[in-house]
Amino acid sequence: MLNNANRNKKYIVTNELGEEFLLPNYSETFRILMDDKDTIRDVLNSLLQLDHDHEITDLEYEFEKPIDIFMPEDDPSRLDVWVSTRDNRYLNIELQNKVHSFLFDRMQIYNADLTLRGKYEYNRSERFKNLSEEERKRRYYELPETVSIWLCNFPILKSKDIFKDIWSVYSECDVRTGNALPLFPKNKYIVIDLPNFVRLRKGVGSREDFWLRLISRGPLQVPSTEDPIFEAARNRLRVSRVKPEFLKALEANMFDRHEYEVLEADAFFKGEACGVEKGIEKGVKQEREKNDAQKLKMAEYFRSKGIPEEIISEGLALK
Repeated sequence: MLNNANRNKKYIVTNELGEEFLLPNYSETFRILMDDKDTIRDVLNSLLQLDHDHEITDLEYEFEKPIDIFMPEDDPSRLDVWVSTRDNRYLNIELQNKVHSFLFDRMQIYNADLTLRGKYEYNRSERFKNLSEEERKRRYYELPETVSIWLCNFPILKSKDIFKDIWSVYSECDVRTGNALPLFPKNKYIVIDLPNFVRLRKGVGSREDFWLRLISRGPLQVPSTEDPIFEAARNRLRVSRVKPEFLKALEANMFDRHEYEVLEADAFFKGEACGVEKGIEKGVKQEREKNDAQKLKMAEYFRSKGIPEEIISEGLALK
């Protein structure tokens, strides 16, 4: 039966049988979906398109891992999903619903933290400790592989023909000559444009399609399946499986405070800029009206003195 208390909650959808499901495109509900090793591993292997020899086999994950680098007022932002693998790869998965003026700055902050944290963890890993002393010295500056994944619920890619892009650092000279390869292949961003995905991929033809459709459109928009990983993920989103007290707590933390503060401040400054532009426009208009009035008075004066119209016109036209 449909729960009337949940009828108007945007993060809950109901199927034709009256079963309620959470939409996983909010920060808290996204964590419910991702709270499973098999799910995270399958999502990563699908998005990274890793072959059998390079796929992730074992991992650890943590939600809301604080960014340790300096943040204003010692009020840290938090990584949505922090993932480390047995073979020393470090990944961060971020679900982003809002665009603001400093989105790309935020992406770089998160990636910088991921890289520094990855280096910290790597130097303390068994793999590094088991190296000879000379080899550890040689690898003093070595970084592990880090990947920052951004699932964006708004248009972010310039091309409308793709839904996924890889961002990295390239040489400007190599780009001009057409020989560009990433300078730091062990550090990259994978950016998913979910609106482009929805527009370009109408069905589910791969595991990547399933996960991105589930995240962007919700559990009612993916086909029924006997795949145990898919089915378990979909079942975690059933409202009936969530304790009422947890659902209430989840609702209280549904939105990222920092994100909304940024958006509010963004709107304020854009409004201020708009006000300045309107003020300038009003000032220009008033100055133009003042000049026109002065020219009219001058023309009337010259006419009273019998000066010909063509001379008056020429004189008033002078800058």
